[in-house]
Amino acid sequence: MNKTPKYQQIMDWIHKRIDTGQLRVGDRLETEAEISARFDFSRQTVRQALANLEQEGTINRIQGSGSYVKNALAREGSSPLSKSVTIISSYTDSYIFPRILQSMAKVLQEAGYSTRIMFTNNHRETEKSILSELIRSGSRDPIIAEPVTSALPNPNLALYRELRQRGIPVIFFNTFYPDIDVPHVSLDDVAAGRQVTEYLISLGHEHIGCILKNDDGQGIRRYMGYQQALTDAGIPLAEKRVCWVDTHDLKEMLHKDEWIIRRMKDCTAVLCYNDEVAYMLTELCAEYGIGVPSELSIASIDNSRLTQLNSVPLTSAAHPMEELGSRVAQNLLALIRNPNTDATYEFPPKLTVRESAVKLEHR
Repeated sequence: MNKTPKYQQIMDWIHKRIDTGQLRVGDRLETEAEISARFDFSRQTVRQALANLEQEGTINRIQGSGSYVKNALAREGSSPLSKSVTIISSYTDSYIFPRILQSMAKVLQEAGYSTRIMFTNNHRETEKSILSELIRSGSRDPIIAEPVTSALPNPNLALYRELRQRGIPVIFFNTFYPDIDVPHVSLDDVAAGRQVTEYLISLGHEHIGCILKNDDGQGIRRYMGYQQALTDAGIPLAEKRVCWVDTHDLKEMLHKDEWIIRRMKDCTAVLCYNDEVAYMLTELCAEYGIGVPSELSIASIDNSRLTQLNSVPLTSAAHPMEELGSRVAQNLLALIRNPNTDATYEFPPKLTVRESAVKLEHR
């Protein structure tokens, strides 16, 4: 027997249809009589449910016309959204972020919005401080945010939930937190890891290592793609060839000692987390007298300017950068217009082949 109060059952039914997009802003609900017949509840119970929905700002009841789904951003007691967008990003000096942020700002400015950019430096405490101040100040800025160490549990999710409960549209870029239902725009990282690994396999490589980040979702999902490609090709996964690093060790990982070289000693090819890692690995190989690609083929992800600056031009799957920045801004604007918009989008990877990976028989 369902112990949930009858009026709450009706409310839950309507909430679910709104959350799944079956009902959108401005849609008219069924009449009291239709809802009463559907649930076999009294009209009084239906009226109580509708009154509660109106009070919480979910619907708007118009006498003689009916009940309509209300824009969550225009609920009673809520101030209008501001014409400024707060962008929360990890870094300003990484090779991809300036191009992403510039594209975001351009689209938003053309739509009449100003922007302010805050940086977390990939620290959860800084993210917490920024979000807490937005809440404390009563900011009505829509938010574009890059998650911090997104592969790890994050206590700041409660702050994002509170902002959304206040009617603030939020969208993530580059990656996302899997434990909160917030739309995101990113590269399809599983497909990227898979595409690069499949390319190395197509060149005859089976002993393929990888160097990936373990504290962000991109690294985990690229590893999933790496795994899938090996499994589909019938190649056993050898964990001894997998090198995990975190964000703070990334800059030093290839210069602390020879542990990377030890893990790669029986590899003929390696998937790198990004072009920065591939660039540093190429330098390390030169220090140890390992020929690239004659002894070790290298492929990576991002297709940034580092692919050309590398001593051996890098094969790399493209990160969309400017396209991503534009798309996330466009999708935020769509969320502002209609909170029920499906604003998630993942770009398919596109591999650019250069000189850093060769067929195995060329060794």
